[in-house]
Amino acid sequence: MNACLTLQSTVFAHQDKDLIVARITRNMTHQAPRFVAAFVAAAIFMITSVSSAQETVAVKGGRIITMAGEPIENGVVVIVDGKITAVGADVSIPVEASVVDATGRVVMPGFVEAHTAAGLSQANESSNPSVPYLSVLDGIDPSRSYFKQARRDGVTSAAMVPGNSGMISGQAAVIKTSGLFVDDMVLKSNTAMKISLSPTGGRSRMGHLSALRHELDAAKDFAEENADADVSTLKEAVRQQLQLAIVKLVTGKMPAYIYCADAMDVAHAVQLTKDYEFKATLVLDQDCYKAAEQIAAANLPVILDSTLVFWETDPRTNESERIVTTEVFRAAGVPFTFQAGSSNNSTLGNNYLWYQAATAVKYGMPRDEALAALTIRPARMLGVDQFIGSLEVGKDGDLVILSGEPLKNDTWVETTIINGAVIYERSADVQLRRLLNGDAKDN
Repeated sequence: MNACLTLQSTVFAHQDKDLIVARITRNMTHQAPRFVAAFVAAAIFMITSVSSAQETVAVKGGRIITMAGEPIENGVVVIVDGKITAVGADVSIPVEASVVDATGRVVMPGFVEAHTAAGLSQANESSNPSVPYLSVLDGIDPSRSYFKQARRDGVTSAAMVPGNSGMISGQAAVIKTSGLFVDDMVLKSNTAMKISLSPTGGRSRMGHLSALRHELDAAKDFAEENADADVSTLKEAVRQQLQLAIVKLVTGKMPAYIYCADAMDVAHAVQLTKDYEFKATLVLDQDCYKAAEQIAAANLPVILDSTLVFWETDPRTNESERIVTTEVFRAAGVPFTFQAGSSNNSTLGNNYLWYQAATAVKYGMPRDEALAALTIRPARMLGVDQFIGSLEVGKDGDLVILSGEPLKNDTWVETTIINGAVIYERSADVQLRRLLNGDAKDN
């Protein structure tokens, strides 16, 4: 009977499968292996049968950085059915609440990753560079290691976007980083179209841009010719002749991500937004810092390359200059956010959003602005700030509990909560413990 009650409380308080298994196996080390296996199976069955948050959760005692006002000392955050119902210093904790003690910790909104393809089974469609009708929702694999690492790093939401190797690569979506099935993870679908200005398939830039404009022109012409058509008729015609998504793009109903590999691509990206009248966020590679003033004049937000600091050598003088992209774009007045690098990045720290923000602070970015670039700024950029990005009443119960001050290299994510459910605890992270202890056993 006690075991059953333990199982029920564990599953309802912790919705992450790996966390549940770790907790159960850790607490049942003296039980027979068959019994433990059956217990784990029952837990997994229960997690598929309950919603992501079915109880009241109260996080108390920590210093709360809400990203919507001044920090709150010894505050309380109450989450009911996955939504924040109270935030403050003098908040009563409901008697039925499961209490998470954050005394001596820092509580803040979960991090938001504005651009990644790491959760996809394949970043791009290799057979066709123009596939505007594709949706990342059909390529998200919840079992990929990206999601477990994201929760460990405090990333609670992410924009899944097709990769940079295409022309028109498909539609992005904003998802939560926890869930057994894709449908459980979606926050907002079909949020933007991915366009890349980097040539593919052996094309030159001239050929690439010509092909891209041909597709956009055809969609724009079709939309203008059928402006007064019946909606159902128009949809059917679009399915037959073009793709509905690209028509939405050129009629201003869907924004775009535009990847710029070189500074020269920025001018083309800006011109495309003017010619076809759609909103865009520029996804920049290193070289694009040279076009910061042009981006500022166009009033476009950007997502910076994960390498924020690098050296560049002048081919004429052979002199090297250190480039700090956050300094360049802040000086130009361009709003930006960060993206994590790939696992094969030359600098390991570039693979983590918090490291990006800490690097920016090291080179002069105010701490509060850097934290905003991890939370509320990308949420606004993605059009989901009414749900995530800050700790306010009515928003989703997505938060992280940190061991110390944000952006310090000795601060850890202790707990990650998504939709009011505890989905990561460092104390139950067996893999991390093995890595730090250099021990293959769970001690």
